[in-house]
Amino acid sequence: MGLIKSTTLVQVTEAVRQSDPLAHPVVTLAVGSGRHPLLSTLLSCGIGDNDTFFVTLTDRSVLFHKVASTGYRPGKLRYDVEHEQVRTRIGEVRRRPLWSTFRFRFPGDTEAAWLNVRRAWRPEMDRFLDALHGDRHDSPERAS
Repeated sequence: MGLIKSTTLVQVTEAVRQSDPLAHPVVTLAVGSGRHPLLSTLLSCGIGDNDTFFVTLTDRSVLFHKVASTGYRPGKLRYDVEHEQVRTRIGEVRRRPLWSTFRFRFPGDTEAAWLNVRRAWRPEMDRFLDALHGDRHDSPERAS
């Protein structure tokens, strides 16, 4: 079980290798969907569900692996989205002390979902957004 971040990253890298053998991971982060991350975590006892993903930016695309129902491990590949499509689907980035959020419209959805990023994954979220957008973001909260 990958409860340690470094172990989780190794497991996600292996899942990326299985999903797209030619892709080279650039940055990976864990996200959960929903409007109220703390409430969702409390109600689920901290256990990941189908609304929790490992998002990996590779040199080829962005991969969304579901978190497996048994343990905090990467499960089935849910989405494989081209870089340019990801750029147009991200909005409302909010950097906060405990939970940072951004909106993302998944392929096939008409409305964007809130994706929540725990403080431990915040540096990866910033690297992910920087790599996609250069150094410009939709939110003036960059310094926070």
